[in-house]
Amino acid sequence: MNLNPETLRVHVVPNSAKEGFSRKNLDNKDSLEFGVTDKVYTLYDMFERAVREVPNDNYLGYRPYDPVNKTFLPYVFQTYDQVKKRADNFGSGIMKIAIEQAKTQGQDELKRVLDRNWAVGIYSINRMEWNITDRALSTQSLFSAGLYDTLGESSMEYILNNSEAFVVVCSLDKVHKILINIEKLPNLKAIVSMDSLETVNSGSTQQASYLPPPYNTKSVDILKQWASSKNVRLYDFETVEKIGSIDRIPHHPPKPNDTFTLLYTSGTTGNPKAAILTHENFSISAVYLSLLRKEKKKNRASMVSFLPLAHVYCRNHETLVLYEKGQIGYPCGDIAKVFDDTRVFKPSIFTGVPRLFSRLYSIFSEKTINGPGLLGIVSRKAVSDKINNLKNKKGVHHFFWDKILFNKTRAFVSENLEELKTSSAPTEDKVCDFLIVTLQTKIINVYGMTETIGAGISCSRDETDIEKSLIPFLGTEVRLRDVPEMKYLTTDTPNPRGEILMKSPSTFGGYFKDKEKTDETLVDTYWIATGDIGMINENGTISIIDRKKSLFKLSQGEYISPEKVENVLNTHPLILQSFVSGISTKSHLVAVIVPDPLTFIPWAKKIIESRRNDFDGMSAENCDVESLANNNIIKNLILEEIALLSQRFKLNGFEVVKAIHLEPIPFGVETNGLLTPTFKLKRFDAKSYYKEIIESLYQ
Repeated sequence: MNLNPETLRVHVVPNSAKEGFSRKNLDNKDSLEFGVTDKVYTLYDMFERAVREVPNDNYLGYRPYDPVNKTFLPYVFQTYDQVKKRADNFGSGIMKIAIEQAKTQGQDELKRVLDRNWAVGIYSINRMEWNITDRALSTQSLFSAGLYDTLGESSMEYILNNSEAFVVVCSLDKVHKILINIEKLPNLKAIVSMDSLETVNSGSTQQASYLPPPYNTKSVDILKQWASSKNVRLYDFETVEKIGSIDRIPHHPPKPNDTFTLLYTSGTTGNPKAAILTHENFSISAVYLSLLRKEKKKNRASMVSFLPLAHVYCRNHETLVLYEKGQIGYPCGDIAKVFDDTRVFKPSIFTGVPRLFSRLYSIFSEKTINGPGLLGIVSRKAVSDKINNLKNKKGVHHFFWDKILFNKTRAFVSENLEELKTSSAPTEDKVCDFLIVTLQTKIINVYGMTETIGAGISCSRDETDIEKSLIPFLGTEVRLRDVPEMKYLTTDTPNPRGEILMKSPSTFGGYFKDKEKTDETLVDTYWIATGDIGMINENGTISIIDRKKSLFKLSQGEYISPEKVENVLNTHPLILQSFVSGISTKSHLVAVIVPDPLTFIPWAKKIIESRRNDFDGMSAENCDVESLANNNIIKNLILEEIALLSQRFKLNGFEVVKAIHLEPIPFGVETNGLLTPTFKLKRFDAKSYYKEIIESLYQ
């Protein structure tokens, strides 16, 4: 391939050709060594530095719940210094509890505890106590193992046993789930409830929590008795802090290559794998994420932490906030109300995933470019003008359109918004452009995986850079390898194509207790096989063009990327979620469509009222999503909308969905288990769940 030296944005490593040349960041071309700055080599160092420099600045915020009025109150904050005191005490308390227990088990166990580097489980939604636990464990060179509900009870059991966790720190609603399985957890000797085990009015100073329904004093007493009967010690967070504050155990700081956390990656089959991620891994990643922001940022990083902390993406950005000495707000717990939290908190960064951004596009477009009459006409003109300005590098702001339209859309997310961050999958260009101009901000697409600390290659789209291709992170080397079964070759002209491989100093240290899986993932010792298909552009950047793992063929031999089609479908205001599938012996796609009740029901009512004779007496007033989903007229009209949408997004003929099932129940993390905690579709599970429906759509 002949690269254009005038537009080259990556460094092509000389003499690196194998199946294709490897590529690096131009600012880091002579070495992969990318050290952290300011002598911050561990997250312990990073936090201690922040406490020294900004002890009285707000760090962690939460919205207390008012059980009388059943509402969440405005954010209340704890400063860096306040969090430090709590973390110091909690870390000391965990060590004291472990030492006391180890003394009953002999000298070998006591030595293991005193040598540190053992795991503590964390099991809850995102909340302040999770972060404090992370800070606390670092003071004693301990590490965490994150759990989450969607893995199921068998995986919870596997994680606690695999990590050999002695203690679990969890929210009160998780305690009974652990006790039910306690007979299968021989290593677990203590449970720490993040919520107070006392009544709300007992004088507890733990203001961040309350006894959530259905727990009351009586049920908490039952939990205490149950734990005691199983020889498991049950504490609450505040009690462990008090234990640790008495003759506090001195800090035992970690080294850069010490484990910070085990992150368990969920697969479609078998047990989850535990990626070993170190303090240095996260420190390097935080520095680069901050460098991505340096040209545009006006304020220190701040965020509402709502994507699961048991995954690398949100954990990474909490570390970025710590590195910049910023603020983190925790949500009220209902993901459907996350924008209520962001409007109150006003973060500078919003971390999302493509499905969430497609949802934002749907909300905004319904109120603007797809609006009725004059509103729609004016909005389409405004969006068109701003996108043209963007492409001509005239910026994301417009003195007139922002004032009358887009300041309102920006405020819907955050008045202080500086950037949107997206990961896990590509976001449609049309969605990106629309959100950039309506939110008056840039979008940074970070591509990576757990094993690369969620980082590898990235691109920034804003008023000065509309380039949509990816360049390697500092300290990261990227190459392609052939995938002949999909006809992607590094010898393709004019653009080499193949599976993306990456290596970096921030690459994970392997899978915990699983050399076989480690060897499968690491190619030639250091390179990580991502499973994604990339293409090298004329300027040396990389574009993600396909997904190796989720592709399937139709009968005409064309490979289908279902995520690409779903990302298009999810931009429609009537569609909340979609699952695209196909059978290799058939020539077209089918889909399960979850309608958005907020737009779907009003739309359907208007149709029923205008075509009463076609609906056999169906009442527009009494219709709901379930009854509408079973109506063939409604179904066919949605199909017509999908055809028009596919044409607008220029999908190929074989990518157009030809039959649909309308599903009244949304895909969920807990309701039907079809979404991961980061809201990605669990495709293997969805295919099994809808197997009979998919087959029926072809009949």
